[in-house]
Amino acid sequence: MIKLYREETSAAADAIEAEFRELVLGYDRVVLEADRAEEMFPGRTLPVIANNERVVSGAEIAPYLQELENLARDWRLFQGDYCYVDGDGEC
Repeated sequence: MIKLYREETSAAADAIEAEFRELVLGYDRVVLEADRAEEMFPGRTLPVIANNERVVSGAEIAPYLQELENLARDWRLFQGDYCYVDGDGEC
């Protein structure tokens, strides 16, 4: 499960949550004070995204959100009860 660790007031975290909603991804929102976040994630600043063992923050967030978007798109593409037709017209 994806967890977003954030401060109560954070434009960056608000933008991440908007991305999660747009992608229709489930996540847990955890509000922390910055000093508590430093204890939990040494060397990282809020917001922090944790997904199982993977933890990202700062400049790592944008590429990770793109990765999640690609994964969600592929998941939905191949999980429907319909036939996927590739560029050559093959199912």
